[in-house]
Amino acid sequence: MRLTIVAAAALAVSLTGPALAQVTPAPAPAPAQTTAPPASAAPAPADPPSGSPRCGQGQETLSGIGRLIHVEFTGAVFGAHVCATVANLAFDGFTARIADAPSSDAVVTAALSGGGSVTLPLEGATITGAGPYVVSPGGVMPSFGGDTAEQPRVVLAYAGQRVLLIATTPVGLVDLARALRDHPGLFDADAIERAVIIASGPDAVISVRPDGSRPPAPSVTTPRMLLLIKRG
Repeated sequence: MRLTIVAAAALAVSLTGPALAQVTPAPAPAPAQTTAPPASAAPAPADPPSGSPRCGQGQETLSGIGRLIHVEFTGAVFGAHVCATVANLAFDGFTARIADAPSSDAVVTAALSGGGSVTLPLEGATITGAGPYVVSPGGVMPSFGGDTAEQPRVVLAYAGQRVLLIATTPVGLVDLARALRDHPGLFDADAIERAVIIASGPDAVISVRPDGSRPPAPSVTTPRMLLLIKRG
């Protein structure tokens, strides 16, 4: 009887041994990485909303008298995603001429489509029939009388010793005014003192020759155009 009990006990040990081995806890996982990722690993800015235009990037020298800048903004009121090309020029770096055709000596050529009663004097030429103001003299935002139309625009703006010619994709006047008045740094200016629409509609473009040699684009086709020519 005693031998039978011992054998049974031995059998029980042989059966339970492997089972115990199978439930042995696995090693604890290594601690999670807590070091913050380097700044360069931060997520890239989100793309513009689906279907919105994609703007050019950065800036370049403009024939030694200014800068060509590509910027974008979202309208504060109507929410349009707007691309803008900005020719930011030294006030004393150019002379102006009103013409009916482009010229190879122009650093910047801008459409003039009229429609207002504002007169703008520039060195060498006077623009008549411009308007409306989008920033009135003194940096005041005017009333637009309920005008909510979104169109391409060309704007002539004054900012201290700088003159800015700005061409935009479709934008309402109030959104354009808010961007110019409230965010002048976007256009590389400290403050916009006044800004006037000189062209609106599908032909409202500027043509820029950044280095004075390569062909400008796009082409200006309005019957009147403003030519800004590097002072000799």
